[in-house]
Amino acid sequence: MRRTIINIMSTTGITLVLLSFIGMLSGAKVICISSVFQSLAANIVIHLGYLLTRKFESKYIVVETALDIGYAIIVLISFGCIFHWYTSTPLWMLIIMSILIYIVGLLLNIFRIRKEIDTINTLLKRRNTKPN
Repeated sequence: MRRTIINIMSTTGITLVLLSFIGMLSGAKVICISSVFQSLAANIVIHLGYLLTRKFESKYIVVETALDIGYAIIVLISFGCIFHWYTSTPLWMLIIMSILIYIVGLLLNIFRIRKEIDTINTLLKRRNTKPN
């Protein structure tokens, strides 16, 4: 559960940075406070859905990735309709943002796993070099 909360907060942060960047490029001066909470809610729903999709494993990584990205896009389209995001953000922008956020999340996960592997390898080397 702790990992899920960290992932939700991480993707919400990435979302807000991307929204700020896109807003800056389009000349916006502020981000509404409600957008922060709407982004948090969308990320909570996305990550809870990811918990469900993890229960169905596929031997094809492309299928799992497409399912995850497709699910995220459906959630964002739904939230866009509910919160009227399309008045300020076009649909194609939400789709690109969801793909970018997913890729950044994957990269962060790869770095985390790599660090854990290095730590385990270091511990194994120490264990193997100890005299009995």
